[in-house]
Parts: sequence; C-alpha cells; structure tokens
Amino acid sequence: MASMERYLRLSGLAQRAFVRARLERALGLFATAEEEAKRLGDHDLVDRAFCNRCVVLLELDRLGAQVGELKNVLLRSRDPFTAWMAAYYSAQAFEFEGNLKRALAYARRSSELAEQCGEARARKGSANLHGVLALRESHFGEAAEHLRAALALATEDGDDPINLAIARDNIGYCLMCTGAAEEGLHLCRDAAATLESLGSRQVLPEVFEDICFGHLQLGQIGDASRFGEQALALAREFSNPTVEKNTLMLLADAAYDAGEDDVADGYLDLLAVHYPDFAGMKTFLRAFNVREVINLKA
Repeated sequence: MASMERYLRLSGLAQRAFVRARLERALGLFATAEEEAKRLGDHDLVDRAFCNRCVVLLELDRLGAQVGELKNVLLRSRDPFTAWMAAYYSAQAFEFEGNLKRALAYARRSSELAEQCGEARARKGSANLHGVLALRESHFGEAAEHLRAALALATEDGDDPINLAIARDNIGYCLMCTGAAEEGLHLCRDAAATLESLGSRQVLPEVFEDICFGHLQLGQIGDASRFGEQALALAREFSNPTVEKNTLMLLADAAYDAGEDDVADGYLDLLAVHYPDFAGMKTFLRAFNVREVINLKA
C-alpha cells in the first residue's frame, strides 16, 4: 500500500545520495519515489518527483527526451515550486545543449516562479542562472540586475568567498558594458584582490582580462596593458585558450590606441595562431574596435 511517509523517506534518501555524488543510487530512489507518488494518485507529487529525477538525469547527461515532459509539467503544475523546478531545469538543459536563447527564456520564467513560491533556494538559483545566461547573451542591464540579486542572497547564506568574488567580477563586467566603467572596474579589482588573498590564481585570468577591458574603456592604456599581460600569462599557465584569445585582442586594441602599431601587429600575429584558417583576420581586426564588438563572457 502506498503512503506519503514512504514517498518522503525515499525522496530524503535520494537527496542524500545526490549530495554525496551517488548519482545512480539517487536516480533509482527518485524513480521509486515517483512510482510511489503515482500509487498515491497525487499528480502534483508525481510531477515534483519527476523533476527531482530530471535533476539527476541532467547531471548524468541523460536527460534527453525528458525535456519535453518538463515543459508539460511547467504548463500544468498548480504548485509554484514544482513549476519552478520544471522551468529551472529546462533552462539548464538548454544551456547544456548550447541553445542559450531558449535557456534564457526558461530562466526568465523560473525567476518569475521563484518569486511566486518564495523559496530562498529557488530565488537564489534562478537569479544566478538568469543573470549568467543574460550576460552570455549580451543583455548586460538585465544580467546585472539578476546577478546583484543572486549576490545579495548568496552573501546572506554565507556562500564560498570565491563564488562571491566571481559574482562581483561578473557584475563589474556588466557595468562596464552599460556605461558605468568606473563602478564596474572597482568591483572587478575588488574581486581580484579577494581571489589573490585566497590563493585562487586559477580564477584570476578572466578577472584580469575584465580589468584590462575596464581600463581600456576608461582610456587608461598603460594599466590596461599591464593587466592584459598578467591575464595572458595566467591564461597560458592554466591552459585557458578563450581568455588567451580575448586578451590578445584587447592588448592589440591597447597598442593601437597608444599608437604602437608594430606592437599591436605582434599581438595579432600571436592571435592568428589560434585561427589558422582565417586568412584575413589581421585586416578584419584592424578595422574594428574589438572591445566594442565582442562579449568576453559569451
């Protein structure tokens, strides 16, 4: 005979297994809990159990066709928290597939539902995911709003200081892209100081790249070049080709702004190594102010 007590016990065991990275066990327990909910005849509980199972499938990269059913849960669920789960995990699934436009659409819906259900973890998770996806899609004002909300909630929870520093850096970059370069640069430099004090050098390449960008926005070419060189060295040390390529573009921009065309061409020669099939790359990059046409976080 099915019982709510058994459902709750199975769900609790599954959640503990998930936290301990025992994913196959968690998947089996959530599936059993879902069957128990079906025997109870509680459709909202079935949907919540299904969403819990999808969390594990997403972690295992086996979500597949279940994304379509998550959409159905979102449309029919009368429970705001269950609907939030469906929207939030749909957003994550589309992000994993590289479909950022659809991911952001679901993240926006998850933010709305998080406010409706009032759950702190839902609000924090949605604010962060919404902000990061908006940032990657170059909606900088929207991104800053939600990243600020996520940072405030994470600070209240006493989250890891490294994660808090990364959040400040992301907000800083958003501000730089919306005309508030000085405020943004201050946040990025504060994030860098925190990461340096914690010895988290592997996170610094992207932060130094953002600081280089901020100084360029303010016309501070010497500081831009100095931080760009630091970002470039760390990107190479920690094998971060994305930061390496972006920073070479920024350093070339800085050199051109300083009237040092030969130095700029040297950076572009280094960049060309990353694009062996792009014969006209140097000509293309000379024609544009690169920092105005690329999103460093895309």
